[in-house]
Amino acid sequence: MRFQEGIDAQPAVLAASAKAVQDALPRLAPPDPGSVVALVGIGASEHVARSVAPVWRDLGLRAFAVPASELLEAGPVADVYVGISESGRSAETVAALRQVTVRRVGVTNFVDSVLAEVVDELLPMESGPDSPVYTTGYSATLQTMGLLGEHWSGTTSDWSALPGLAERVIAEAKPVVESVAERFDRARIIDVVGSGASNATAGEGALLLREAARAHTAAHETYNYLHGPMEPVDDSCACIVVGDDREVRLARELSGLGCQTLLVTRRSDVEPDEALTVLTLPEPPSALAGTVLEILPLQLLGWSLAARRGLRADGFRYEQDDIKLDGR
Repeated sequence: MRFQEGIDAQPAVLAASAKAVQDALPRLAPPDPGSVVALVGIGASEHVARSVAPVWRDLGLRAFAVPASELLEAGPVADVYVGISESGRSAETVAALRQVTVRRVGVTNFVDSVLAEVVDELLPMESGPDSPVYTTGYSATLQTMGLLGEHWSGTTSDWSALPGLAERVIAEAKPVVESVAERFDRARIIDVVGSGASNATAGEGALLLREAARAHTAAHETYNYLHGPMEPVDDSCACIVVGDDREVRLARELSGLGCQTLLVTRRSDVEPDEALTVLTLPEPPSALAGTVLEILPLQLLGWSLAARRGLRADGFRYEQDDIKLDGR
């Protein structure tokens, strides 16, 4: 699947994957009360884990994110480990979970993957084919983790609304993205900023812009960004700010510096200006559903920049031979 096809396929994939996940959830008993849950991943899956952890804590689960590479060097840190890998072949995640001796749950798209062999329980996403720069697998992973967290915490959101909202966002974001693409293409660096559940959007957004368009990017947590990292910003930079709180003021400040800024927000009271473009998202049914909607305009921007640069976004120049395992 090509990158552009993956973007447009997400509404249908989200609907199909949600049904498969909801059918499988009854087999996964909640952790014992007070259990500490480690969310383990690398790359895009690590970005997912960083957003899932605070959302799950808000639901009453004692969850935190730990990079698979860090867990390789750590002793026991949790009572339950959730390994996240769309392919099920991420070498670091598999190796980290292989050394764990307590309950291990795997979240993957492939039931015959190496990850499936090392965990005690499996939650299959059944999200189908994905593009080399993740689209369908990434958004389906966010949805799966949202559904799992609600199942384990005994809460419920209307996830059936998400595919329709995703379709709407893709349609509404395309002209907005095209209106800023030329200016972002000229930027010497693109900062992507967000906090809380939007941490995943900042991390994955910066990653996919590097992968798809080979853009120079950096990902920042909102409040950390205020403590020095924004010092190099000027009118040669561009910035994507994702959020509804301090992010709105930040977006205005950045545009005031002449930095071309795209604010992705649910706020409808923010006025654009010469350097500030505002993309207003619909209200999501849950926090993690919101992160699915947030990534869609960034995917569209990645594709637009890639096309402008004559790139197909269909693979990587620098393939590594030790990050994916055989087995499926």
